[in-house]
Amino acid sequence: MKIKHRKSLAKEMKHTAILDAAEDIIATEGLEALSMSKVAKAVKIAKGTVYLYFESKEEIIGGLTIRARRELLAYFKEYCSRTNDPLEKIKQIFWADFYFYKEKHTYHELVSFYEQNTGLEEKGELAMSSYHISQFVEGIIEDAKRKKVIRQDIISSLQGFVFWGMAVGILQIVNTKHDQLAKYFGKSEKEFYSVFVENVISGLLPEKILPAQGSVYQRVVQESKK
Repeated sequence: MKIKHRKSLAKEMKHTAILDAAEDIIATEGLEALSMSKVAKAVKIAKGTVYLYFESKEEIIGGLTIRARRELLAYFKEYCSRTNDPLEKIKQIFWADFYFYKEKHTYHELVSFYEQNTGLEEKGELAMSSYHISQFVEGIIEDAKRKKVIRQDIISSLQGFVFWGMAVGILQIVNTKHDQLAKYFGKSEKEFYSVFVENVISGLLPEKILPAQGSVYQRVVQESKK
């Protein structure tokens, strides 16, 4: 049993070492620079040995994506724990993502890279890492609905995906247009992002419901079902 345990431990350590090396390569050279050969060289093992643990470069990226998503979820939980106000918790979801982008930039890239670029089906731990994030965000939105601080017509699961898409787009602007934000609008990255967050929140408030025809949100959802 001891020999079996040692072998299992050694295998786990090598698996972790491969992921650590891949993460370092991505952080210093970018995702495009990652290759099985570079990983093998960094870990000081044969390239064939890397293939014993991961079938492809994409599978290594998948392993790192699990790490990244777990870290993002930890950010969400930590930021949301700072307040008991349900509306503020929604704001904190966005601010957690902003600081995750600023402080864990490589992980932020990895969170969406796998699903956008590999075309592979997510399963197992990878799928669960995404599910846990979705469930957490949906729970925050549902709590705000229960306490009637946001519109009751909002579909929590759908809104969670909308939040993600909006945040990805805005952070792309922050990443590529920060000079223009300062030059033309006199806004720092954080100030610009704050405008975005406040606009999102204002769109969730109950006052936005249209009494006669229902909300715009409802009509869009209904139209999409036709």
